[in-house]
Amino acid sequence: MTWRLYCPRCGWEGESEEYHPYCPRCGGPLEIRGSLPKPKSPILGEGGTPLVEGLEGSLYKLEYLNPTGSFKDRGASLSVWLARKLGYRCVVEDSSGNTGIAVAAYAGRLGLRARLHVPRSSAPGKIRISRFMGADIIVHDSREEASLAAKKESGECFYVAHAYSPVFLEGVSSLAGELDPGGRRVIIPVSSGSLLLGLYRGFKRRGLRVRLVAVQSPIAASLRGRVPRVLEAGRGGDLLDALVYRNPPRLEEMARAVETLVVAGDTVVLPAWKRLARNGFLVEPTSAAAYVADELLGGGSIVVLTGSGLKYHDRMSD
Repeated sequence: MTWRLYCPRCGWEGESEEYHPYCPRCGGPLEIRGSLPKPKSPILGEGGTPLVEGLEGSLYKLEYLNPTGSFKDRGASLSVWLARKLGYRCVVEDSSGNTGIAVAAYAGRLGLRARLHVPRSSAPGKIRISRFMGADIIVHDSREEASLAAKKESGECFYVAHAYSPVFLEGVSSLAGELDPGGRRVIIPVSSGSLLLGLYRGFKRRGLRVRLVAVQSPIAASLRGRVPRVLEAGRGGDLLDALVYRNPPRLEEMARAVETLVVAGDTVVLPAWKRLARNGFLVEPTSAAAYVADELLGGGSIVVLTGSGLKYHDRMSD
């Protein structure tokens, strides 16, 4: 069965197997009608990450053990594979770090050029990794400027558009198939919403209604005021540089998916990060924010540890 994209906001519908990162008529997020093709097997071994016993009686899903050190491999692998299948020779993306690294890796493996637009606030180590993997890097003053620049190149290159594209969400949704919550909450760091919505859609497809807890940074807590319950812990800082997306395009659906929002600042994230590391979980600060949320809620959750701490070695201290 072939597939096509359509816009639930304005009714636009594309041609069969025609890709757009967002609606060409109204600019809204698109959805997929039909059956999207997928690789027959993992491209770099993405997915199938361990679920292990963590702290506070919780279970940890070790997404930082994906090939490039984050859950973004799930969405990037499907997106870049589809780009090659559709005949593109290059991919473009705007990213604060992990998505860019994943796109660079899969583009290199599949023989496509990768061009990344990144905000200046990105972790320097993540930018160096993306460049080392062969991506062209263009640095912008803000996340918004990076996004606009990537959109301008979307005609020539396949724009991965992880915040918009239903293709990326479809890739991430594979994570839901690897979890059986069994009544536990699932706690996840949230920025653009790709992980939250990938899980939400994946669970919904399986007929499961799961209690999802979103963790955001104080500077980009887009869900504040939109969900039934909000908890705040800590204040300030810049450790959560991966949670900087201020205006996610699928915000309404994100709000429907979330039971509780936790807004966590550096003063609680830093000690949580150290505690996780000293218990063997070498994760990035955003994952430590999810651990903070688990503590606030009394433990016993499934906590998705999203990214590798190796990318933040320059921020570590005794």
